[in-house]
Amino acid sequence: MIKIERGKTPRGTALDKKRKGELSAIRKLAESGNLKSRHFKNIWSDPNVKKFLYESQHGKCCYCERKRDKREADVEHFRPKAEVDGAENHPGYWWLAYSWENLLIACKTCNQEYKKSEFPLKDESKRAYTEKSDIDKEEPIMINPLKEDPELLIDYDFSAEAEFPGKFMVKAVGKCIRGKKTVDDLTGINDENVMLRRGDKLEYYEMCVDLRNAGNGKLRSSIDKRVQDCISSRSEFSGFARFYFRKKGFI
Repeated sequence: MIKIERGKTPRGTALDKKRKGELSAIRKLAESGNLKSRHFKNIWSDPNVKKFLYESQHGKCCYCERKRDKREADVEHFRPKAEVDGAENHPGYWWLAYSWENLLIACKTCNQEYKKSEFPLKDESKRAYTEKSDIDKEEPIMINPLKEDPELLIDYDFSAEAEFPGKFMVKAVGKCIRGKKTVDDLTGINDENVMLRRGDKLEYYEMCVDLRNAGNGKLRSSIDKRVQDCISSRSEFSGFARFYFRKKGFI
């Protein structure tokens, strides 16, 4: 999980053209207490909207950092649009349903199997219930990769094989309660399949370290380029790669 750096959002998409009208319609439903998830038109799935989100994340899930085919990727609402599990009588953050700042790309595992409509806060009394509320007063437990640096809150454990005998895995470990809740409960960062894929990466990283330590100048230069590729935001699991190579003193 890494911080997502975005350029300027595109103009003239369905999200921009239809946002005002759609918000007006769902505002009436929200005020009457009748707003349901089915009432939202998914204009966030406009091809140009999804293309921008997908490319700005280099085709990776915003949470687990797996590379996903565009068809396997969901447009994710960081703050749930229609309901919030555990927040009594909350209508959802419907006023953010079409906001660029609330939209991310997530894999179906993270979005549909883990996060769903979860959005816990440190202090429930600070939760925003209306569009006039100040959401900046909220203190989300879940890490927002668009607003903060997840690498400050998450480490990795190479010894996960002890928990899963016979399987080469790498487990994400929260450095604080927010990191722990994010990796253990709210996302698929520690889904077994994701940990297995990180395990495959670890084998490659270890090979790079061994080759560089044993090689001559030319080989070391070649390995250094490989390391730079691994830690690039474009690469799968670059957050883990940075953690690993930082511990090895390569970066």
